[in-house]
Formats: sequence, structure tokens, C-alpha cells
Amino acid sequence: MAYTVPETHQPCKGDRKELPNGLRELSTLSEVLVSRNVNVCEVFLCCTPRQASFSIYTTDTDSQDEILSIKESGMCLFRECIGAARNLNLRMNNCDDENVATFYRTMTCSRGCCFSPGPPSMAVNSPPHIRLGTIEERVTCCNPIFDVLPHKENEPTLTYTTNCCYMKTCNWCTDIEIQVYDPATDNCVAKIIKNSKSDSAELFNLKNDFLVEFLTDLDIIKKLMVLGACLLVDFNNFEHDRRFCC
Repeated sequence: MAYTVPETHQPCKGDRKELPNGLRELSTLSEVLVSRNVNVCEVFLCCTPRQASFSIYTTDTDSQDEILSIKESGMCLFRECIGAARNLNLRMNNCDDENVATFYRTMTCSRGCCFSPGPPSMAVNSPPHIRLGTIEERVTCCNPIFDVLPHKENEPTLTYTTNCCYMKTCNWCTDIEIQVYDPATDNCVAKIIKNSKSDSAELFNLKNDFLVEFLTDLDIIKKLMVLGACLLVDFNNFEHDRRFCC
């Protein structure tokens, strides 16, 4: 069952008690860990027996608590046949198994090549039937730049870029840090960090984690858009990268 919001379709930043479980906790946190659930068959046996899934954990306690889960829904064997180029339909559920948000990306190649009409974009909905906005990649020759666009608006509310041109290659020699900016103030409001250089398990895709830091008091809508940006970066760059069969 999906939760409902006022007619403005904008969950209120100041009235967090109206948010469902999971999103209520997310609205109060300054950082979370987004961890892809890696199956041993993906790493060693060159097959993808299940669709992608993620867990979102708190990091401000001694024991990490899962507050949200994200699971891909799609056709059987679609991930095995199409790989990272497939269209993505992701459902975010809380611990009560309530669907609180969805993320959707159309079928595309990771950097707008092959048969795709342009760079990839991801739509974010919360509640699942209400469009909050889209994350769109600009056409660039090097460092990718992404804009977070509210629904039916052309001016971005957030912009983010990486510290290297091709993350799947350069993270052998450096950690990946993606800075999210508010274009109105040009201030960094969030960071998405992948500690690949200092973690051998990350290098060989034995695990796939992103630390998301919220540097300012972002509302729940912008936090969901930042999480969507994190998912888009992962699927575009690390879906099948550096497994033993590749």
C-alpha cells in the first residue's frame, strides 16, 4: 500500500511525522550506506540469477540498521541477456514492506552510445504514482555531469559531477567522489563516495557500496533524488564491472 501526500504532492520538510517508516528515518539522517546485494554466482560463475537489489543502512550507530530496501522488477532473464543496458524499474520498500518510492530508467547504453537516443536519465516517483523529477546526463566529452530536474521544470535544483572521466577505469587508482551542488548557491550539499582504491573487495566487485553524505539539511525529496543519482551512477558504471568472468 502506498502512502498519500497533500495535493501539492510535496512531502513537507518540516512535518516529518507524516512520512512513512523508512522515509521518516531518512529525513533525519546526515549519511546512509547504499549497498548492492552481490550474489556469489555473479562474481564467480558469470551468471546473474536474480534481479538487482540494494539495502540502505544507517551509519551513525555501532550496528548498521537497514531502513529501506530497493529491488528491481522486470522480465525473467532480462538482466542476463541485456545487462546494464536494460531498462530499470526499481521499487523502494520500507521495513513494513510498504512501497514508498520507485525509480525508472529507460533502456540505454551507459554513456549514450549504441542504440540509445541519448545519455541515460532516471525518473523518481514518490509516492510510486507521483513524479518528483528526473536525473538527466548532459552530453559531455569527459567528466559526466548530471542535472536533477523537478517534474515539468527545466531548471535543475541539483547538479552533480565526478572527479574522473570514466569511473569504471579510474577507480583502480583513486576513490570515487561525486559532489552534488545546489546551482542556486553553488554550494556542495551532498557527496556520493565509493572507496574502491582502499578496499580490494570493491575492486573485484565482491561488494558494491556507496556512502551518501548529506552535508546540509536537505528535504526528503532532494534526498530521494540524491539516492536516485547514486543508483544511476552504479548501473551506468559498475553493473558488470571487474567480475572474474569479465
